[in-house]
Amino acid sequence: AMTSQRMGFMLVAVVCVLLGAVSAKHLFAALSSKPLVLESVQLLPEPKSLPSVMLRSVTGDAFARENFYGHWSLVFFGFTSCPDFCPMELQKLSRLLKLSQPSGNRMQVVFVSVDPERDSAEKLAQYVAFFHPQIIGLRGDNPAIANFARFLGAAYDRSAIIDNKVVTIPAGVAMPVNAGDQYLVNHSTRVFVIDSQGKYIGSIANAGTPELIWEDLQKLF
Repeated sequence: AMTSQRMGFMLVAVVCVLLGAVSAKHLFAALSSKPLVLESVQLLPEPKSLPSVMLRSVTGDAFARENFYGHWSLVFFGFTSCPDFCPMELQKLSRLLKLSQPSGNRMQVVFVSVDPERDSAEKLAQYVAFFHPQIIGLRGDNPAIANFARFLGAAYDRSAIIDNKVVTIPAGVAMPVNAGDQYLVNHSTRVFVIDSQGKYIGSIANAGTPELIWEDLQKLF
């Protein structure tokens, strides 16, 4: 016979699902005593609701927090002059988009440039389209980019030679006029996962293959 304690647990769990507090898959895992095992995605202890977002798409349209609602998003910070990691990661994210299409799951990939001085809207548009026509390229002023990156835990800065000295320009600060355009950009290499309710739930290290990442994401949807 089912104990009153277990019946009470199930009742609370069902109410949580109805209120949207947990997903049905998470409930099923809890009831069956099987923990959610993920290979590539590292979940936060608690999801974090997105703050105000003030960025712009390559067409100049505002891209706000509400643009993350209704579909899962993978967010990556980089720049179009990136010699190695950005192209490799965007190829992987492009593959993820292709894997997701037959399932009908609405997923968007967002590439945020941390180099607004050199990455014009036209340059960014051509860059992301090369990898996949559905990848969303975002720009913004330096403070807006830095605020969004800081919330997700994405670190970046710029290094330039000014007056024969190496100078570090931190995130959120405009590049000095006398820095020229041959500076270096250093940025984190994680992909950040935002769920369909606009909550930051975790991130992905660059070690996983697109197939492994897709398996993880399907467990979370």
